[in-house]
Amino acid sequence: MAMRVMLVAATLFAFALAGAEAQQLYRWVDKDGVVHYTQQAPPPGAAKDVERRTISRSAAGSPSLPYATRLAAQNFPVTLFTSADCGAPCTDARDSLEKRGIPFDETVVGDEKSVEALKSIAGNAQVPVLRVGKQVMLGFEPARWKSALDNAGYPASGPPTKARVEAEAPKKLPPVKLYTRADCGKLCEDARNLLSARKITFQEVNVSTPETAEELAKLAGAPVVPVLVVGDRVQRGFDASFYKSFLDGVGFPRAPAQPAPATDTNNN
Repeated sequence: MAMRVMLVAATLFAFALAGAEAQQLYRWVDKDGVVHYTQQAPPPGAAKDVERRTISRSAAGSPSLPYATRLAAQNFPVTLFTSADCGAPCTDARDSLEKRGIPFDETVVGDEKSVEALKSIAGNAQVPVLRVGKQVMLGFEPARWKSALDNAGYPASGPPTKARVEAEAPKKLPPVKLYTRADCGKLCEDARNLLSARKITFQEVNVSTPETAEELAKLAGAPVVPVLVVGDRVQRGFDASFYKSFLDGVGFPRAPAQPAPATDTNNN
């Protein structure tokens, strides 16, 4: 008798666990073409197109979310790519998703691995980037993002959400050296200023002795300046766009945005 009670209890527990792990969701279209999402099957004869789906708790997200949102999140998961120094575009992008009630993952791009991963998805490392299912959109364009989310089945509004953030910020950045010379002039000055503007700590090596000239020749192939060395990577000469791309790829923060100059409204 005791064994039978234990078996019954175990069976009931298994059913309860199964119900907690998965839920049935019906998508159906009524005679007027209106799409419905319900946990119950549609009334007999009321639907002309019925889809029955099983949604796991992990895929569906919070049970407090609307069924349509949970279904869309399973079929077309949303990921937002940002960076620590992205500023207003990333903030506006994040706010738009949260206010609409979109469950999404946020990847904060920072180290070289995450930069390369973003490039493989979006073609470059600029942020913000939104991925809805397999669709990828560069830059924050409210109208385009809204259309993509609408097409994926996300409701126009819902309870506010918060991103599940996966930070990829670098734990340790490589050492930086800038090789210069007294007669280098503007090229070395521009290289120095670019590093300073990005608040990058670097060691400047003045190539003024046979030892430093030999050291530079081994690194760069010739004693030509300026030369930027980041970890074991070497960049010869100075080109602002190359330097920026080079430092972005390693994971150094970008230079803070400069405030727009004040407009003189005094006509006198």
